[in-house]
Amino acid sequence: MANVCLPVLPLASGLHGAWVDLARRVVEGFREREGVELVVTDADSIVTEPAHLLLVLTGGTEGEAVEFAERVTGPIVLLSHPGHNSLPAALEAAARLRQDRRSVWVVHLGAGTVSLPVLGRAVALARGLKGKRVGLVGDPSPWLVASSPGMDALAEKLGLVVRQFPLHAVLARLPTEAQAPIPGEGDGLGDGERTMASGVHAALARWVQDEQLDALTIACFGLLPHRMTACWALACLSDAGIPGGCEGDLPALLALMVAQELTGGPGFLANPADLDLKRGRLVLAHCTVPLSLVASYRLRTHFESGIGLAVAGRVRPGPYTLVRFGGKGLEEGFFAEGAVLPEHLGREDLCRTQVVFKMAKGALERLLREPLGNHHVLVPGHHRAVLSLFHRFFLAAEERRRDTGSGGCGPVDHEPSHGNK
Repeated sequence: MANVCLPVLPLASGLHGAWVDLARRVVEGFREREGVELVVTDADSIVTEPAHLLLVLTGGTEGEAVEFAERVTGPIVLLSHPGHNSLPAALEAAARLRQDRRSVWVVHLGAGTVSLPVLGRAVALARGLKGKRVGLVGDPSPWLVASSPGMDALAEKLGLVVRQFPLHAVLARLPTEAQAPIPGEGDGLGDGERTMASGVHAALARWVQDEQLDALTIACFGLLPHRMTACWALACLSDAGIPGGCEGDLPALLALMVAQELTGGPGFLANPADLDLKRGRLVLAHCTVPLSLVASYRLRTHFESGIGLAVAGRVRPGPYTLVRFGGKGLEEGFFAEGAVLPEHLGREDLCRTQVVFKMAKGALERLLREPLGNHHVLVPGHHRAVLSLFHRFFLAAEERRRDTGSGGCGPVDHEPSHGNK
């Protein structure tokens, strides 16, 4: 039995009579040859999915496919099989939808053009993100000149709910009573910095709870005039399942949210600070890191300002995927698999947590040749295939979208739509 399921709407022409046996055979074929379980459901359920899969059982269903596509704005996937004029119908319907500038893919049984298990994971990722509430505190930092896409891109393409708040919304939630200082070994810190970090964490945690947020990014440099930093707070929130990003960077926050959905844990947001093309090594650095990703850490001051509290962690070595979403509408993406090396740099001219990431030379060259911006996110594990397909289906496509709710993958069995009525 396949361990990935995808809900599908079957389409069959009335000229072919009973469709149930044919649907069963086709579903078995996809299970055996593609490793995916197709779950037959109804049109209303398919409408709520982030991607809309139509199982083209027979010819004569082209009009039904086009009619259904008019109800939705997400990508359309036409699943075809070798018999009953399924492929001709899928090609004709796909051609019409392309004329209408819709995102459409034909996946033919046994052709291997798209991995359906990977597609299932990409759809599950999009489904998991849909409806998430995101908070942006302040404006994106002014130096992020390429990292400030319109918030509507996140809403229209992924169904995220993005709300912007002024910085004082967090400052107003700072606890009035003294907070316990952050424990742990550190350099150049006193009780004032440790107590401050505890207070900022309490304020952000309260704000997240009050606004019922699933993720947040804060223009953290706006805290420096108050002699505060958010480095510790963002690390703690990320470890608690609330992705926390720096500098008001929404594309980076999306990558952190993707890490949480894919792995159940946080990613590491950082600056690409140095590289060695010949050895395929990239140095990534930032002043905060989720503690669940590190083998050890020390508390330091914030690098650029020399004040507050930051985290100097040693990220555990192993396989990771480097992720960046970019472009004005997030239509571009960079995904490179590699490994974090067990090296400790200890450089004083970079942000406190420093990582050496080994990746393919070609990917490193592309990072320089076609940059998408500064911040990148390391996601534990190898996820390039899923992320590439997720980006291709849900972000790269240029089409209007609207919120249609959320869907699932349950064992529902309904009659299909019919091409001839």
